[in-house]
Amino acid sequence: MKQHKLLSLLLALLLALSLLAGCGSPADEPAETEEPAVEETVEEPAEEPEEEETEELDEAAVIWDATTAYFDSITEENSTWNMVPFADALPMIEDNPDAVFIVDMRGADDYAEGHIPGAVHIPYAEIGEKMDVLPANRQIMVYCFTGQTSGQAVAAMQLMGFNAVSLQGGMNFGWAPLELDEDTLETEANELPEANADWTPEQEILLAAINDHFTQGTNHIVRPPEVHDLIEGSPEAIQIVDIRNQEAYDEGHIEGAVLIPFPEVGERMDEFSTTKPVYVTCFSGQTAGQTILNLRLNGINAMPIYRGMRGWTGDEMPVVTE
Repeated sequence: MKQHKLLSLLLALLLALSLLAGCGSPADEPAETEEPAVEETVEEPAEEPEEEETEELDEAAVIWDATTAYFDSITEENSTWNMVPFADALPMIEDNPDAVFIVDMRGADDYAEGHIPGAVHIPYAEIGEKMDVLPANRQIMVYCFTGQTSGQAVAAMQLMGFNAVSLQGGMNFGWAPLELDEDTLETEANELPEANADWTPEQEILLAAINDHFTQGTNHIVRPPEVHDLIEGSPEAIQIVDIRNQEAYDEGHIEGAVLIPFPEVGERMDEFSTTKPVYVTCFSGQTAGQTILNLRLNGINAMPIYRGMRGWTGDEMPVVTE
């Protein structure tokens, strides 16, 4: 009996121990690990690059600076003044035709009847429009009938950066006196090159003003008798400017004319009237052509007198020496 109780007691003890061994304490359990929170990343839109602010150009200032600077190379020592006599130009054309680019500004019929070999036809009204076909790496030679409209064209081309000169006296007073054979001219038209220009903003401003000048339906040239009538009728309503030198002016000039020699035009441009018509005379009209182009781009109503003082005296208009 005692053995039976002892056995029961041992079994109970073993059962209790087994229960204790099967129940671990909370400290023995592996700790729960929290997974790190994943932060949501929101992509911000890429910032657009800021557009560079371009300073707006003052058109009047651009034109004023370019036209006054035009006369920097015009000096008494550099007396060619963007003109070349036909007699000097023809050997250059014959010896090295690829180095020159010749522009005939006369009418289409005159060009077709006979022009300098190699010359292309660009009439007065299209000088601005066709500026983009001119070559930057060749000597440009321009001619017309008398040299006056070619003077305007050469001034415009030089303002746009081209190396241009006018053939002195034009076909009437430069070519004709040479009395060359008719076969020295050609009648077949020469094609214009393809347009090839990349203008700066300043050049675009100049080109717009130049194009406006050449498309007004007039070449702005005034005949001597018309100017004389204005002097007789209302001299105070006009301004006459003589751009020859002092010696030529002293020998005889148009009554009331003020002297502003051609090399000084740029530095004295503010002496030209902005309220009256301005009539400009020179020796033969070509430097007057260059001058009035620059003046008109600045809003001055300037006109060259036909063939300058040669035209004036040729029409037997009076001169004074005071």
